[in-house]
Amino acid sequence: MDRWEREELAWLLSSAAASVLLFAAVLLYLYNAAMRNLYPPLVAHWRVERFGFIPVIVDKGSIAAISTAIVAAMLPLHFYARRRVRRWEALEEQLSEFLAVYASIAASSRSTAEALLRAAQLLGPPLGRHMEHMARLYMATGDLPWAHREATRRTTRRVRLLTRSIVAAARSGGNPARVLAAAAAYSREMRRLVRLIRSRLGEYTFVVSLASLTYAVSAGVVVYLVQTMAGARLPGLGTASINVGILLGMYYYALLMIVAASSLVIARVIHGYTSLAPKYMALLTAVSTAAYLAAPLLLTATKLPGAGAHTP
Repeated sequence: MDRWEREELAWLLSSAAASVLLFAAVLLYLYNAAMRNLYPPLVAHWRVERFGFIPVIVDKGSIAAISTAIVAAMLPLHFYARRRVRRWEALEEQLSEFLAVYASIAASSRSTAEALLRAAQLLGPPLGRHMEHMARLYMATGDLPWAHREATRRTTRRVRLLTRSIVAAARSGGNPARVLAAAAAYSREMRRLVRLIRSRLGEYTFVVSLASLTYAVSAGVVVYLVQTMAGARLPGLGTASINVGILLGMYYYALLMIVAASSLVIARVIHGYTSLAPKYMALLTAVSTAAYLAAPLLLTATKLPGAGAHTP
């Protein structure tokens, strides 16, 4: 394991540890300590009932506490993911420049390893570090394809694919500079196309986010209506008996699943990086939970019939 891999592992472990600690601290102490001073009705009481074999949270304070803990836990993971994504984007930004520089240097160098070293030193990190590692592995083993695989295994698929042109150029009997120039031009055009696609797909982020928000509002309204009618006498059926707490908790579990799915879709399909999911998980959890718990405010001006039960 080289220095960069050790550094990445340290970042990952520290981010995971910070995430777990924040989740536990918010859930066990920080949330209730804040709510007792800010808004006592939302203090978590941790009332749990069973629906079959599923334990269900049945009070709004506990739901708000769980969502707050999820948001807090996602923050360290988001900072780690953002750092990785920025590095991947920097690699792809340097790719076309590196191939162009290497093509010109390779024409006047005595060997592929020398050209790689000179181009890497001229370009600098982050891509230059991988190419320098490739050159040193090649000098030590004489196996260029293996050196390429080892040096680029921590990069993106597009970087691995296009830097493979270095191996192809070294093995070709024709004009290596022409092969590399074509790869550099392809890299520039591909990068431009990726930016255009992401710009167009970015407009759908709001659409996907709206799905979880719409579900949160509608679920909150349904829970309020059921809670309002829970004590009403129904013609021919007697008094309605509905466990509003179970309904509240089960809708919340469904909301969390929708939020998780929406976060993955936004991160992977729209932005191209699954590791960005914690960012959208935090944002959608906060907004959707607030909408879910506040949705009854849309109907408080309307006096509905029936003896409403006490809100959990």
